[in-house]
Amino acid sequence: MSGRSGFVHALLFSLILIGEALGAPKVIYGKYGNQSWPIQIAHLAFDSSWPGFVNKTTRWSTFEAPTFNEVFLPETIKDLSLGLQYLSSTDKIWLAKSGGHGYSPTLAIIQDAVMINMEKFDSVTMNSDLTVTVGSGAEFRDLVNTVGNAGRELTVGACACVGVMGATLGGGLGRLQVVLWNGTIVKASEKVNPDLFWGLRGAGQNFGVVAEVTFATWPAANNGLQYNADLTFTRDNLEALIDVTNDLLETEVDPALAIMVVYGSDPVSLDTIILMNIVYAGPQDAARAVVSRYSELSVSVTGQMVPWTNLTSVALGGLIDRACVPGRRHNQHSVLTRTLDKKTLLDIYESYGAFVQDNPAARTSLIFIETFGQQGVQTLPDSYSAFPHRNAFHNAIVFSMSYTDDEVAEVADAWGRQWRDRMAEPEISGYDDMHVYQNYAHGDEPKSALYGHTQWRHQRLSKLKSSYDPQGYFNGYHEVPPSLEDWS
Repeated sequence: MSGRSGFVHALLFSLILIGEALGAPKVIYGKYGNQSWPIQIAHLAFDSSWPGFVNKTTRWSTFEAPTFNEVFLPETIKDLSLGLQYLSSTDKIWLAKSGGHGYSPTLAIIQDAVMINMEKFDSVTMNSDLTVTVGSGAEFRDLVNTVGNAGRELTVGACACVGVMGATLGGGLGRLQVVLWNGTIVKASEKVNPDLFWGLRGAGQNFGVVAEVTFATWPAANNGLQYNADLTFTRDNLEALIDVTNDLLETEVDPALAIMVVYGSDPVSLDTIILMNIVYAGPQDAARAVVSRYSELSVSVTGQMVPWTNLTSVALGGLIDRACVPGRRHNQHSVLTRTLDKKTLLDIYESYGAFVQDNPAARTSLIFIETFGQQGVQTLPDSYSAFPHRNAFHNAIVFSMSYTDDEVAEVADAWGRQWRDRMAEPEISGYDDMHVYQNYAHGDEPKSALYGHTQWRHQRLSKLKSSYDPQGYFNGYHEVPPSLEDWS
């Protein structure tokens, strides 16, 4: 993440459409079918015989992924509303796609479905009050370019090709327009449907299809320039690297600072490599002071001031951008930690190296250790939104198992799960309970790990689920239990 504050500081206005559909009759609709879709939108629905079908329905990850036999490409919110009215009157299963990077295996319950592809909702518009309005088909690169070119900034994800809407619904938003399961269009903000607004910021995929959102922006720090440093390390200095980061965590991580450490493997030798990316949203001298604490331990270091709008293409030598290619298997497990347990991270390094040597087909698997400043997140009260990790988001440890050969699927899943569970142990994570960022979740974790451990959160979220999605049409992505008895 980069920028001056967390998603929880964003101002969001959302329009939600919610539609009804589980289990469809085996009838093909659309351009090549019998036009059973409403005549006003039948030209926007296509079955699998359409030449563009694969292109429009392919997602980033094919691991435990949903499958589709139709695609609906609404062009306006009226189209979307009418489409959901139609779908909710049938037994069809359906799923909305913004960026298509949701990789949770929970999505695998959605099979032979209608994809609602929101790509036509890709507008990003700066407003006269310096807010920015974003359609649900926009990606972070679209948002960053528009906001940055206006001399403004806001917090965004580290990967430019990720859809803005899906990522922000797992954290925090401003005002929204949402379409409910039955096609009803509603607004959500601090003043309009505030209960829904609360739930959308942290559990938003559970309540409807967000068509549009408005975020607050801030004047660009440091004239729109940020310092990017990429470093490489050997195993000999890994222990010292972890010590430096823990020293930063013991005091208070600078709010301008974001750190990412990656365990990867050389594609030829399969030897384990250690990469680090440091982004500092401030003056070069202050950035270099932080980088210098690591550079004396590194094998190589490069650093430069770059425009915020170009940051994602530069960070980690462009590795993040190259990971945008769709169609691979991506199976991720993750957990949040208070500190970085040195012994465990060293054990993971050794185990990862052995795993790749034994399973070369999984050599593109990566381990991410992400560390952020928490000031913006912790400034707001715990009750501010459905996002439950205000005091438990110091580090995110992500085990990203990636491959194309399913022969390694089982062993890759077991390896990632084993180390996720180990890192989640209280004496290692530093937290009494398990905490998992919802958008990084695998789906096998207790629901409380994603949405909070306090009963008042369970009560509030379950009430919202029952009110806004009574039929359970939005259960595909980390379902919020509709009753207290179903929480884990």
